[in-house]
Amino acid sequence: MTEQSPFRLLYLLTEPFGTGGVQSDMKSLGPHFVKNGHEVFIACPTGDQLELLQKGGVVHIPFDVHFKTPGQFQECKKRLRDLIQTIRPTVLAPQSIRSSWLCHAAAKDLPIPRITTIHNIHTPFNSLWAGFLLNKCSDAVVFESEHEHHRLTKLGLDPKKTTVIPSGIDTTTFYPIERSQALWKSIPGLSEHSVIFGCVARLSPEKAHSDLLKAFFEVRKEIPESRLILVGDGPLKDSLIHQTKSLGLEPFVHFAGQQSAIREYVSLFDVFVLASTRESLPRAAREAMACGKPIIATRVGATREVVHHGKSGLLVPPGNPAKLAKAMISLGSDPKTREDMTSLSLELIRKRFSLDIWLSENEALYKKASSGNLAGSLP
Repeated sequence: MTEQSPFRLLYLLTEPFGTGGVQSDMKSLGPHFVKNGHEVFIACPTGDQLELLQKGGVVHIPFDVHFKTPGQFQECKKRLRDLIQTIRPTVLAPQSIRSSWLCHAAAKDLPIPRITTIHNIHTPFNSLWAGFLLNKCSDAVVFESEHEHHRLTKLGLDPKKTTVIPSGIDTTTFYPIERSQALWKSIPGLSEHSVIFGCVARLSPEKAHSDLLKAFFEVRKEIPESRLILVGDGPLKDSLIHQTKSLGLEPFVHFAGQQSAIREYVSLFDVFVLASTRESLPRAAREAMACGKPIIATRVGATREVVHHGKSGLLVPPGNPAKLAKAMISLGSDPKTREDMTSLSLELIRKRFSLDIWLSENEALYKKASSGNLAGSLP
């Protein structure tokens, strides 16, 4: 097999194929590889985004990697082994520590390279043993952020096995557009004087929408014409709506729910706000930057690699609604600074988060692995 030969890639995902950063990556990478003549299989639980994946020629295989007992682990290992022997991939690409462990158990005696991608490790305890496990289970480890890369190499992961390839943003999908007038008119209470803060994120605990609502309560005192638009759905929706009513913010907060026309919603925002208590390399913030929006985000995970404080946006401590409110008031009342940050955001997306570079570097790595040239190929 030569380096230019097509590869047969088997991705293994932990979560269902719905909305999420990992799934968004797969929707870009998988069809791109198929278009370039490779075969791509994704094994994971089913989800509501599968149709978009399959339209790109990617084959989905229902597979659940969750296990709690040794017996369940052995059963899961056997099913994966059978799947590998049926598909005969030239590269295995687990997308989490759990799936990497399972791939190793199922295929450690097979001559198939295993390349693990680490998107994020939210639990500090998991980080303590992740380096040891990845040393044993993976031939190479791809990180999307310098933050996670530094954390795990410091905890024992062999740097020679690692590389950092930040996921790219599709600037043919996310780019600055004029405000969607139809959407603007469909949201009650907006006027030409409104200052719009917005967030696109799942309504779940780690996104800390409750802190955002508390901050917005204070923002309203200083910027009465401010409004907040929340795009997304999730388990905290009812409690967040209740909190909105309790704070007297119901006329000024719009819950848009899950949406596909993200760019159109972002076109309404003056400032994108992310109040998360944990993040990896936040895709929603980078998509908003590609749309020309300044960002306010919490200083967690790899957000510092996305938001350059004072240049493309502002960073604040997590879990601190008062400081979040101060940052929102600062940018909300300063159109000139917002305009300056827009150009810097677009430049950062072009230089650091190029879709073409991300796709080509991933493809080159899988080609090398598939043709037996992985050793010594990582920077």
